[in-house]
Amino acid sequence: DLGMPADQVRERVAIGDPVTMDRPLQEIGDCLTNKAMDDRVAVYVMIEAVRAAKTHDVDVYAVATVQEEIGLRGAAAAGWAIEPDIVVAIDITLANDIPGVPAEDAVTRLGEGTAIKIMDSSLICHPKVVAHFKAIAEKHSIKHQMEILPRGGTDAGGVQRLHGGLPAITLSIPTRYVHTVNETVHKDDLQASVDLMARYIEEAHLGSYDY
Repeated sequence: DLGMPADQVRERVAIGDPVTMDRPLQEIGDCLTNKAMDDRVAVYVMIEAVRAAKTHDVDVYAVATVQEEIGLRGAAAAGWAIEPDIVVAIDITLANDIPGVPAEDAVTRLGEGTAIKIMDSSLICHPKVVAHFKAIAEKHSIKHQMEILPRGGTDAGGVQRLHGGLPAITLSIPTRYVHTVNETVHKDDLQASVDLMARYIEEAHLGSYDY
């Protein structure tokens, strides 16, 4: 609602015009809240992890995709072009640790670390990749939690089916109030996500995902 007469609205807005909410980033205690943290925080984690990785013995392609919410389309295009050996999606996940939600439905909790996904409705993460991420987190004392998301998916689900099947996993940032203008993340979870992704880049060559 623009609060204008219809003829004035028609002068300014046409069908198909993109819109966005005017919402500033706010710091609330140890948390950050804003619109579109899904998936700006994932791009932040990706960039900072690449910067933080001290070495790497594998080729790393860092891709910020488009149209994930309407069909994982950008990820599929990138997957066809790159032909990766392994896919690591970085995304947000639900943190329903709020009043009125049963504990078993929380999925993840803010401040409890990065989330290593086991499965969601778009994929079952490769068990050996999950185990590798968990081992790295434990080795480097990176706070983490395991995630099973009963609904929703990530770009990993769109890429794992390509080229005869690819090992895939998602590293998730716990987020409250997903798909609202008040999406909220915890600074410590962001840092844990950066740390784990950076350490994985350094140690990816040590993983063996064959059966």
